[in-house]
Amino acid sequence: MAVKPISIVIPAFNQLEYCRQCIQSLVAHTARPYRLILVDNGSTDGVSELFDSIPGAVVVHSDVNRGFAGGVNLGLEHAEGHVVLLNSDTLVPAGWLEVLERALLRADDVGLVGPMSNCVSGAQHIPGLDFTSFEAINAYAAKRARDHDNQYQEVDRLVGFCLLIREEARDAVGGFDESFGIGNFEDDDYCLRARQAGYRLHIANDAFVFHYGGRTFIGMGVVGGRWDALMQANMRTFVRKWDLEPPERVEAVQESQRLNARARAALETGDVREALALLRQAIEVCPWWEVNFNDLGVMLWRLDRPQEAYAQFLRAVRLNAAFEDARGNLLQAAEVLGKVSEARAALGIIEL
Repeated sequence: MAVKPISIVIPAFNQLEYCRQCIQSLVAHTARPYRLILVDNGSTDGVSELFDSIPGAVVVHSDVNRGFAGGVNLGLEHAEGHVVLLNSDTLVPAGWLEVLERALLRADDVGLVGPMSNCVSGAQHIPGLDFTSFEAINAYAAKRARDHDNQYQEVDRLVGFCLLIREEARDAVGGFDESFGIGNFEDDDYCLRARQAGYRLHIANDAFVFHYGGRTFIGMGVVGGRWDALMQANMRTFVRKWDLEPPERVEAVQESQRLNARARAALETGDVREALALLRQAIEVCPWWEVNFNDLGVMLWRLDRPQEAYAQFLRAVRLNAAFEDARGNLLQAAEVLGKVSEARAALGIIEL
């Protein structure tokens, strides 16, 4: 009897090279039968043509950017069976889909499953990971699969960057709420609705998917204050809809900002050890906020630890290639360390 394919929905607005890498990793590392659904969410940089060139893919084109929720909904209209939502700035390692599916099929009431990752909020985050090649990503994923085989944790929330949804849960919950605009909190909303429908959410601790993080937002210039404003606006939409306390991702950003401010105050008083400890806590709480890594790099540079400082500037730039302070610090450190070519390459992306 033939295995029913899992539908994989990838919505994208621009970011051509990230889309290309995502699809390359998917094709190379997905042995289980799947149905690929590519949603061109109003792209203008060649993504539309790339998607049309993928053999066997179902391609949906939108004239405008309908945001993450809108793009996902366009893809879900063509989905069959269980569905994976996958961000276009992810890289999937060998065996990823089989590991996620095994977690989903453990019990009939498990409705949503997500992997661990290097760049994600909440319980799915693994701190301290930094990769320079896909071979390193693949090796790490294989080791994690062995070390955490069949280990799961039940949670209240999963992040939509890579989300496996049971067919029955999808039918019960319906589409994503497009009132969240270009993105943020639509996955929180979906998870809450899935739980209300009687389904449990699991993290597959033995699954790992690499996530660049926020590439679409960066490409749109939604960084810094614009990012904070978007988060706050969508948080208010979420809270009004459900009459709940602010979700954990906003709390994480706020706590990280408080720790960062305390770190700067400690540095002003000369307590460098305390400042470093506070910044590392800030990174642990909010690993996707590039400011923390840049500030840590500055502190390490002042302590005459240039190699460590360079590594932190590198992480900041990889999180936000448009972050001018980090770009300048990275290139300055690179000149001192003789790593100018490497630093310039770092402003690009991982080689597959």
